[in-house]
Amino acid sequence: MARKKVAIEYIASDPTRKATARKRDMGIKKKAGELSVLCGVDTCYIMYREGGASPPEVYPSVPEAMRVIDRFRAMPELDQCKKKMDGEDYVRERIAKIQEQLRRAQRDNRQLETTLLLHDALVGRRQDLAGAAIEQLVSLGWMAENYVKKVSDCIAYRSMQLQHAGVQAEPPHYAATVADVEAPPHQQL
Repeated sequence: MARKKVAIEYIASDPTRKATARKRDMGIKKKAGELSVLCGVDTCYIMYREGGASPPEVYPSVPEAMRVIDRFRAMPELDQCKKKMDGEDYVRERIAKIQEQLRRAQRDNRQLETTLLLHDALVGRRQDLAGAAIEQLVSLGWMAENYVKKVSDCIAYRSMQLQHAGVQAEPPHYAATVADVEAPPHQQL
């Protein structure tokens, strides 16, 4: 049976809070030990219990924890803070990543819209481009130029291959009609 999702918030019930702290304390000890052994890094932690009546919980031992802390303090301040991140920095980083994803999605959408517009113009669904935005027309012109360049490059490459093979052939003259151009299967209406 699956456990229910635990809300990360202060536990108001004293016995439940203490039991949770005990269980999580064992888990953090285990994880710190595993991290130390598996990755070969120095780990330590200090946990102060609620109320402060009991001494703090120190892992792996007080002298070992002091050695790790002293080593950290001996580092230059710039190195100490290099990988630190507070909540504000984390939110800024997430916002920047999401904005980049948004920019990519918008660019992809513009490209797909332009491709669809070009296809509609080629198959005759659009008799003219009146009413199209300037950005769409510029993108359409850019995309058409790129396709013409790709086709010209393919023709030139094929002609060069034929010449190297010793076949003398005139470059083919391509004349496509609107009926020759079919919509890709995923864009057929």
